[in-house]
Amino acid sequence: MEEMGIPPPPKQYTGLFHSQKPVQPDMGSFSEDIGNISRRLRVLEESFTNLRRVLQVTEQNMLDKNRMFTTEIRTIVSDVSDMKKEINDIKEKIMELVKELQTAAKRDEVKVLEKYINLWNPVKFVTQNEVEQIVKEMLENQKGK
Repeated sequence: MEEMGIPPPPKQYTGLFHSQKPVQPDMGSFSEDIGNISRRLRVLEESFTNLRRVLQVTEQNMLDKNRMFTTEIRTIVSDVSDMKKEINDIKEKIMELVKELQTAAKRDEVKVLEKYINLWNPVKFVTQNEVEQIVKEMLENQKGK
């Protein structure tokens, strides 16, 4: 079996007591292992502490950014609300203008009035005071003759 690369099975002892002495652990190697484990544990604790600090800083930054974004969103919502009010005011004013324009005279109506005014020629009309003055003058001319 050794030729195939398989190790031989361990030796089996027959009987209750075997002749081999119990192996005592090497204390120097054991203290070195404890020292290595202690060092590794300290390194892991430092890494964990550093990660905790980084996490705290990240969380604090996230909270700060969240507060900033919340404030900006409130400002934007307020601005949008103000713009909506202004747009509604503008719409109302435009509707009032449309109503006024609907009641105003149209071009055709103004042209008809212009034709009548030109036909009548109101510039040559006389006022009541002018007529009375002319009548007085004519009466005086007749009396004076």
